Amino acid sequence: MIHSATASGPAYLLVWERLPDGVWGARIAWIEMEGESWKGRTAHVTADDIAKLDGQDYSTVPRRNS
Repeated sequence: MIHSATASGPAYLLVWERLPDGVWGARIAWIEMEGESWKGRTAHVTADDIAKLDGQDYSTVPRRNS
């Protein structure tokens, strides 16, 4: 779990990805309430969009070069 500006709160960090310009980014997923239903969302974000949360272990998050 991380905090994401794009998700406006907590999100799942699915994978770190090196973007074509050489900068690291991440694929994230989160859940939003829309009316009476829950919607799953995903996004590619730059690394500066996210902040680590205390107590989380990020050592097993996969890394891939795009």
